[in-house]
Amino acid sequence: MMRPRPSVCNRCLGRSRDFSTTANRSQNSQNAPFPPTAGYSRLTNRGLISITGIDSTTFLQGLMTQNMLVANDPNRSIRRTGAYTAFLNSQGRVLNDAFVYPLPGAEAQGPESGWLVEVDKDQVPVLLKHLKKHKLRAKLKLRALEEGERTIWSSWKNHAEPQRWAAYSLESDSSSPFSVTSEIAGCIDTRAPGFGSRIITPGSDGLRTHLPDEMQVPGSEVELDSYTVRRFLHGVAEGQAEVLSGSALPLQCNMDMSRGIDFRKGCYVGQELTIRTHHRGVTRKRLLPVQLYDLASDTQGGPETLTYDPSVQLILPPGESDIVKAGAATRRNRSAGTFLNGIGNIGLALCRLEVMTDVALMGETPARPHEHQFKLSWTPEVEQQNDVGVRAFVPPWLRDFISGGKEEKPAPRNIEAEVAERAREFVERLEEEEEEYESQRQ
Repeated sequence: MMRPRPSVCNRCLGRSRDFSTTANRSQNSQNAPFPPTAGYSRLTNRGLISITGIDSTTFLQGLMTQNMLVANDPNRSIRRTGAYTAFLNSQGRVLNDAFVYPLPGAEAQGPESGWLVEVDKDQVPVLLKHLKKHKLRAKLKLRALEEGERTIWSSWKNHAEPQRWAAYSLESDSSSPFSVTSEIAGCIDTRAPGFGSRIITPGSDGLRTHLPDEMQVPGSEVELDSYTVRRFLHGVAEGQAEVLSGSALPLQCNMDMSRGIDFRKGCYVGQELTIRTHHRGVTRKRLLPVQLYDLASDTQGGPETLTYDPSVQLILPPGESDIVKAGAATRRNRSAGTFLNGIGNIGLALCRLEVMTDVALMGETPARPHEHQFKLSWTPEVEQQNDVGVRAFVPPWLRDFISGGKEEKPAPRNIEAEVAERAREFVERLEEEEEEYESQRQ
């Protein structure tokens, strides 16, 4: 008889067990504590790039998957909210996952508009180089913010509606809760339902210095590792250790579900492959949370629910290690996925849905992953048997999105109108350059 499909448990400590692999369990080594139901974390692993100038919005519109204009607005108004987004290369592969925010404070109220782009701290020089390569004659300034100039936070409260102060980031009728001179920016983190909010504050002071009211930001500050555990439990990838630069496709990283891609906006770098993948209607690999367990001591196929136990110590492989069927012949053991990152006994992996899950794609017969066990395959530094089992879990919201066919289909394109619009913009740009040239001559 087929066993019931695994589900993601909301009370992730309900079935904690004490198990380990081979001989790397240390009594002194401890994983990150379980994240609280409400709290916030300082994201010291993230950095900011400032983009200011009258061409900053147009510049980003041609480089990002997110729409810099208000959707369905005939006046083509510039968005006034932050959002999740990605920068792609010309082949449609993700270079950087990012958040973009309107530049807060007095700087944004002058004659020059501006934006803040958040990426992994070690990717700031890489993204700056990418942006400068496409700058050409655009009238804007690019600058990496110094350490302590601004601070990035993640705030959350489980089993609650998104904070009222951040609701404006969904382009609703609500206006920003911050005054025009406020130095605070923020947006809802749409990478998973109820995942929380992003906040940008000036300086390096604590969050309570700027937002002392717990009605706005509940809970207390926790370490970055606890935030990472929470990400893994929600199946949310972040940074180029998990969204592999130059190889990951945005739809495989669930960016279509995360509202990180606008399929109705105009051209941008990498759009062609993204639109083609979207129109094809099926993405066979998806980024999923995975449970890691001791394969030698668990012969039942792994746990039934996704649980995190801080006391568990496992030997984790490096990123991009293969996931294969346990017990299969080596030559025929086709990769079922790619392990990306993990803490303790949970992690993230890019999984083949038709192999590791029971999700049915395009009317195909669903797989029976419970009939097989999967394990991590890598060559350890010290020769030993690899006994780390892997079990993928499909979050309910992701399952509903795939099964319900909720992919947002783009509206029919008006080619003639697009050509006319591009011609008008080109003529205006030539006129501006001609006027600038004449003024310099005089």
